[in-house]
Amino acid sequence: MQPPIQLPGYSIGASLGKGAMATVYLGEQLSLHRAVAIKVLDAALVDDDTVQAQFQQESQLVASLNHPNIIQVIDQGVSANGQPYFVMQYVKSVNLCALLSRPDVTLPRKIDIVMQICKALSYAHRNGVVHRDIKPANILVDYDGHVRVVDFGIAGYFAQQSDEQAIMGTPAYMAPEQAEGKAVSAQADIYALGVLMHELFYGGQPGQAPAGAAVPKVLAGLVDDCLSREPLLRPKTADEVRQRLLLILQGKHLSEHRWEGEQSQEALPAGYKLLDILKENHYGATYLVSDPKRKRLLVVKKQKCAYEGDAYNINKNLTGLDHPHIARVYGTAKNQRVFISVLEYVSGGSLEERLSQAFPLAHWLLLAQQICEALSYAHSKGIVHGNLRPSNLLLYKPAQIKLSDFGYSEHSDKERDWYQPADEAKSPLSDIYSAGAVLFHLLTGQPVVIQQGGIANEQQMAILPPALQSVLKKMLALDTSQRYQNFEQVKQALLAFSNDQQTVIIRPRVVAQPEPPAAVVAARPRHKIIVGSLLLVLVVLAVLAELLWLASQGYLGEGLQQQLQALYSSWPAWLPF
Repeated sequence: MQPPIQLPGYSIGASLGKGAMATVYLGEQLSLHRAVAIKVLDAALVDDDTVQAQFQQESQLVASLNHPNIIQVIDQGVSANGQPYFVMQYVKSVNLCALLSRPDVTLPRKIDIVMQICKALSYAHRNGVVHRDIKPANILVDYDGHVRVVDFGIAGYFAQQSDEQAIMGTPAYMAPEQAEGKAVSAQADIYALGVLMHELFYGGQPGQAPAGAAVPKVLAGLVDDCLSREPLLRPKTADEVRQRLLLILQGKHLSEHRWEGEQSQEALPAGYKLLDILKENHYGATYLVSDPKRKRLLVVKKQKCAYEGDAYNINKNLTGLDHPHIARVYGTAKNQRVFISVLEYVSGGSLEERLSQAFPLAHWLLLAQQICEALSYAHSKGIVHGNLRPSNLLLYKPAQIKLSDFGYSEHSDKERDWYQPADEAKSPLSDIYSAGAVLFHLLTGQPVVIQQGGIANEQQMAILPPALQSVLKKMLALDTSQRYQNFEQVKQALLAFSNDQQTVIIRPRVVAQPEPPAAVVAARPRHKIIVGSLLLVLVVLAVLAELLWLASQGYLGEGLQQQLQALYSSWPAWLPF
């Protein structure tokens, strides 16, 4: 076994396990006196450039992901003898292999484990990361039942996938397209999840299940769907898998004391069925429920009146209003202790879950337009959001958002609130500042920092066109008289920028590449070039179709619809974007 190496700032102890490329050690971060897990590339592989690149990629990928069901990277580097390593949080746990054969693990408990895996995969996929090696050995379960996914060692961003990449993974869990060396997507993780579920529910891998294994028909159908050989026949997302599991489980995975109690009647409207607890703290809770009569999922928010602020009255005023970019409020109720709101369930997650990298400018413009339209409509009804932030911007389609949580205050222990102007009453003008802070974060990948009356990290905007920098600065002006006075002004400014900066928006920066040797060019397979070109054209056509649909629904605004027409006349210039 590979002996521990010396790393500055860390002590290294016993081996926790060994994989195909690396060994994981229990260690201690000396500066904070906390236990850590240190993954070190095997010495025999140090000279393998492909393995080194893959190992380096793992730490960078996982470091960009921040989710409670994914092990977090703390540090990375290269040892004195040239061995790459990275440091992760250490969690006392066992991997899922140890639980597969235990008879005391009930079916609801197993389903809960899978749902937590789905949460991790949903988050990773939203940030463009495919794990590509989901299996029981890469799933950790701690003693409180909390699940964490590990070993993104062969993961990759969607944009980096190609049909010429090395085939990496664990054969028993590989999707057919992955085993054949084809480009993979999130659907490959869905297939591997299907194998894992088969193993967990049936007691063996597909084709190896012991006789007499009893699995409910609806659950068996979900497993079969995940194991479809054709990616398009599998569930589209890990979120879809989780929702189907929630409907199967009907809340049986939840601890009784968290729901059954003196407040149960005031927390859940009559006729609804609790499926999951989305959030719970001292101030209140958010529940996912099913409405059997209308066959739909809903969100029920409960908040103590002591922390209510304007939320009850605002949500009462929102009830019945219908706007394509505002999550619908179906009803509210209140007593002396708590108030309840029943809202539309938006299944695509929030923009907060997509902040591992900055948004492309064209995508950003669509989102900015929708934020402006939603808040302009709300303000026309006398409604101020008062708490706009990425977590309250929910996606229901790749380029379609709905604003949620109007009037709710952000209750947290964070020292800074990146999205609210300090010492300013909530008003339409404070919403403009908040929208500017959100858009700054989405476009630069960093939250805005205000110090000494100005934007301290203004350099983050240096790569943006000057006209767009001016729009963001005016939205973020601390002097309200210098800020845009309404969202119609913001919309017009963004529209003017779009019309004046078409070339900047749609043309990517081109980096000169050295010409390959003639022999290499001649050796390139012609059929792969043709297929690659056809695929690229299909992607472009799909993007155009989506934009046309948005235009037909009136979501783009007149100016952006005109810009869309301009794109058609110059498509070779913007095709790479």
